[in-house]
Amino acid sequence: MKKGVNAWIYPQGFKVNEILKTSKSIGYDGVELNLDEEMLKLSRNERIMIRDEAESLGLELPSLCTGLLWKYNLASPDPHVRRRGIELIKEGCEVASDIGAKVFLVVPAVATREVSYQDMWRLSIEGILEAAKSAEDYGIILGIENVWNRFLYSPLEFRKFIEEINHPNVKVYFDVGNISFIGYPEQWIEHLGDLIVCVHVKDFHFSTMQFRPIFEGNIQWQSVIQALRKIGYKGFLVVEVSPYPGHPLKAAIDSKSALDIMLSSL
Repeated sequence: MKKGVNAWIYPQGFKVNEILKTSKSIGYDGVELNLDEEMLKLSRNERIMIRDEAESLGLELPSLCTGLLWKYNLASPDPHVRRRGIELIKEGCEVASDIGAKVFLVVPAVATREVSYQDMWRLSIEGILEAAKSAEDYGIILGIENVWNRFLYSPLEFRKFIEEINHPNVKVYFDVGNISFIGYPEQWIEHLGDLIVCVHVKDFHFSTMQFRPIFEGNIQWQSVIQALRKIGYKGFLVVEVSPYPGHPLKAAIDSKSALDIMLSSL
């Protein structure tokens, strides 16, 4: 498995070239960038320059993440919001292709009181299937992530959702930390199996209900790594934690050390 880091681990002031160079110097194999409103404004040439810089450093850009689908909910009661969510995924596929990423992370839906669970399921699938046409055109996998959205809260339901979509460009982006509040990561990993195309890693502390850096929470990482090896996963473990307030690089440095320990000794 490869060692990756999400760009959110660095302070907001860090530019993309700083993120890439710093991640390389720390020793990561790849970087997951984040699609925000500013990145959407970049020209195609500017996005290709990001890809070229990563390649020159010997870094992979395996995936592209975004938090915008919380705002542009695929199951929103507002059809205009849903439409923007679908278009955002299409744009995300284009950006991912330009920077050389293979996976674009998708939050499938966010539950609201106004939309029934059945309608949320239907609307989400309809939106993802429409966007999947663009994913296929650009050669991108839509990685549906398990998040705290009050939707798809069991491994059986999650797999059924992906299988009902039944599209080769729609798979699973599995987040170990997100799942730990509602289940056992290793059970989810074994059930989702071959559908998993990318993995977010962060720890979770049960007594405080907070995400923590790796090894500072209650996740049994040995079981997680064993499960990933059992299903033959060889992709990226992408650290997704916030920067420490006291130093801009310490979280990234500590997380790389944690991945080294995790993959060498567990």
